[in-house]
Amino acid sequence: MILIDEQFLPQAIATISSAKRRIDISTFKAEDTSLPRGRNLHVLFELLFKKKSEGIEINFLINWNHEKRAVPLTNLSVIHELKKHKINVRMLPERRCCHAKIIIVDQKTAIIGSHNLGVKSCHYNFEMSYLIMDPIQVAMLSNVYDQTLLNSLIP
Repeated sequence: MILIDEQFLPQAIATISSAKRRIDISTFKAEDTSLPRGRNLHVLFELLFKKKSEGIEINFLINWNHEKRAVPLTNLSVIHELKKHKINVRMLPERRCCHAKIIIVDQKTAIIGSHNLGVKSCHYNFEMSYLIMDPIQVAMLSNVYDQTLLNSLIP
């Protein structure tokens, strides 16, 4: 299923809501705000925190480097919030840019595409993502994610 523009966030929330064991996320930019324009993003982050409190494993790859070069500054506050909720937050080594936008739930359902977890991406930009439910494709994507996670660092 193709998710265009504002179709992404409701589907991402629904997909994450279905999680029973594990949620894997990768994004270039993350933004958690309770301002009206970001209310639905805040809902997504609150859902992640709730799922973590229910014992679901959550891995979150985000673009970051300690020199803060070419990284969205909103990522820092999101990193702090995720860590506060004991979510496994990681960054790529050697200042590699984490540009992949991925959500994988229970290694059964995935969303990949251009949507960052930011206000502009979810409400104003022309963005497109794809919901994948094919078990072979999701398994292949999960393997790539797991390998990347193994080689990642704690920000």
